[in-house]
Amino acid sequence: MRLLFCSTGGAGHLQPLRPLALALQRQGHAIGWVSAPDALQMLAGQGIALFPAGLDFETSRRQFRAQHPELLELEAEQRSAQTFPRLFGGSLAPAMLAGVNAAIAQWRPELMVLEPAALAGPLACALHGLRYLTHGYGLPLPPTYLEAATQCFAPSWAAHGLAAPAAGGLYRHGYIDIAPPSLQPPGHAGPPAPRRLALNPYAPRAAAGPALPEALQRALQAGRRPRVYLSFGTVFNRQPALVAAAHALLGLGAELVVTVGADGDPQRFAPHLPRLHVHRFIDQAALLPCCDAVVSHGGAGTLLGAAAHGLPQLVLPQGADHFRNARALAAAGAGLVVAPAAQTADGLRAAARQLFAGGPYAAAARRLAAEMAAMPGADALASALADGTALA
Repeated sequence: MRLLFCSTGGAGHLQPLRPLALALQRQGHAIGWVSAPDALQMLAGQGIALFPAGLDFETSRRQFRAQHPELLELEAEQRSAQTFPRLFGGSLAPAMLAGVNAAIAQWRPELMVLEPAALAGPLACALHGLRYLTHGYGLPLPPTYLEAATQCFAPSWAAHGLAAPAAGGLYRHGYIDIAPPSLQPPGHAGPPAPRRLALNPYAPRAAAGPALPEALQRALQAGRRPRVYLSFGTVFNRQPALVAAAHALLGLGAELVVTVGADGDPQRFAPHLPRLHVHRFIDQAALLPCCDAVVSHGGAGTLLGAAAHGLPQLVLPQGADHFRNARALAAAGAGLVVAPAAQTADGLRAAARQLFAGGPYAAAARRLAAEMAAMPGADALASALADGTALA
């Protein structure tokens, strides 16, 4: 079988889809991927056919900020609600459409797998008569976000003589949901898809993968507790709260691993301090089994990865989907949330002390991990797609 994966730029939108793509590849299927040119670098050397579409990640977001300076005046969660439709529906989807069309024409896939922000995908598939599945990158998107994004992208549908469908057409053939039941919004029946396929792309690694740096592995095995992973991902990695959280956690005696991303500055953290390990990137699947807790911005990849490993979490939301993710985690009892106004040294230390005390947070985190462990892994879903049972 030939499959084409489609994602917008940015690690948080690409990485959750990669386990399924690699599982299909291991089972002998041909995999292509269409995304922003710089995002494709994350897939280099893996035997995947790569097709660029649209502008690179930084350029597209820089242009978007210049076009919409008024969004900077909004409170963080309000800014997210306005940014998603305008960025993904009004800016990225039109820019990606030609590249997605070209990738389909060249690769000739039998099925596309796309993420919910890749709104050019359903239109390209409609033009080529191609079936597709939408693969979540976190919790299901709010319907209001998708309807607003669909309206922003509607002129591109109209340019091809088509009416923009509800939710951008994302769920026409099915939805791969990576969020466990306890993190679903209250009363949420799931996207209106003809079939819903559960997947845990963050299952603790069974096979060998990238190892931790030797010095870090020794430090984490030395027995000092708590061992904490701190990350604000690759988009919000320059926020002041990241440094404030590092200082607060070190003040509580944590053995602290911080990742700052490719464009982050390790020197912001005085990395020579004992018990502090600053890296641009650490393989999360290798690191999390060595940790006792995770402190993050609440990005879906970090939050779900920590949940799959049964780790209690402290979430410091900054923007995007962080607030929705944080509320869901807190409602499940598996972590604490510190609102932006309280992300001070005192506020962060108090919340971290409460989290490290264990008790109900650790127990709820283990329950969340059990839910995710019961969800099919990438290999199982790949087999179901290949034999047709997932699409029957």
